[in-house]
Amino acid sequence: MAPKKVMKKFKILIGVSALIIGLSSCATANTVVQSDIKDDQLYLEKMYQLELNDASVSAASFISNAAMISGIDLDGEADVIVALVKASAFTELAMTYSDEKAQARLDFYGVKNVGSFDSKNVACALDAHLIDVQLLNALTSNSAIAGDVAATLLMNIAQVHGVARNYIGNVSDSDILNQIATAYNSYYIYSDNNLDVVGKELVKSKASTGYNLKKDGMNSNFISSLTIKYGHSDEKHLKQLVALLNSEGIDAKLQIEPKVSIYQYLLEWGPIPEPSYSYFVEQYSDDLYLANALEYDALLEFDNEADLLDFNRIIEQYSKKNSVNQADDSDVKLISGAWWQPLYSTTELYDEAAYQVIYDSVATQNGYSIHPFTLKENKEELSSTMRTYTQAPVVLNKMFVNNAFYRYLSGEGWE
Repeated sequence: MAPKKVMKKFKILIGVSALIIGLSSCATANTVVQSDIKDDQLYLEKMYQLELNDASVSAASFISNAAMISGIDLDGEADVIVALVKASAFTELAMTYSDEKAQARLDFYGVKNVGSFDSKNVACALDAHLIDVQLLNALTSNSAIAGDVAATLLMNIAQVHGVARNYIGNVSDSDILNQIATAYNSYYIYSDNNLDVVGKELVKSKASTGYNLKKDGMNSNFISSLTIKYGHSDEKHLKQLVALLNSEGIDAKLQIEPKVSIYQYLLEWGPIPEPSYSYFVEQYSDDLYLANALEYDALLEFDNEADLLDFNRIIEQYSKKNSVNQADDSDVKLISGAWWQPLYSTTELYDEAAYQVIYDSVATQNGYSIHPFTLKENKEELSSTMRTYTQAPVVLNKMFVNNAFYRYLSGEGWE
């Protein structure tokens, strides 16, 4: 939650390793570099505790893992392709293929032999992009499966069910700025008319100075140990930040989670501005005015811990106002939309000098959640107060926030 900021209008392909060469030119498979396979393996290890290196896994193990990721019962299944199709919820489609249609689709992809596999399920898996010709050629039978092949297939299943990464692109992508603009165009101020009431009561009772309201469905599903959550309200700022990271040689996956930030508006800030699609102030009681601002959390999953650690330096140098760089005689240049108290956090502490412990007291109901932040010493009091206003479960999530926002939250002043 931040002091008033006005924001302009807001608006995956798992590839495979080159396992088999000499495939027909009519195949429509997408081939990616080996690093993407390693990324799939890392994701499955971190998120699902599956260690799929280059060693092989049994068909039974693959099918068990497919059931775990998809939540679909695969008991009794022994055929890898049938399990892949079923775990991806495409069985009904596969059964619509006639023998003639299945053969025609296999001819289209240049598949000459499916071995012991059922041609209808193979054709369906190809058409649904659950597998490609390279992977199919690597699956000669229902026997051992190479670890990288299993990782790709399992990630495809996860993507079908929306339980893999959900993101708009990489910092290094040539079209990332367009992806940001397109995402922003779909964002707007929303209210659930339920948890919002809880949040307003928290502010009114001075249990909190404000809160964020978020909707389900935009979660990044990133690896938390490699992710920073960065809050802001300005589209231009995020575009410059992404380019800044690129200029520093740092790549990261990016997802934008829109949120509505509600906080107390103090009349000493000046006249209440005219309402817009992204910002308005409402009077909640005689002496309480609440600002409603359209903001976002930019989720950045870095390639490694070192890049995550370097993020703090980059913000401090290029995107944080302070008394020195804002002095009249300063020649320091900052990116557009730099704040005095930027907000970014991690769920794991890597740098005790740069981050401090706070808590996010979360209540979730009907696809929405509210997020008032609190200091460690106030967490029980805040969560207890929240429970007096809602029957929704309240969970305290520990997080590590940058020093500047910690000072803001603790009332230590600006620096």
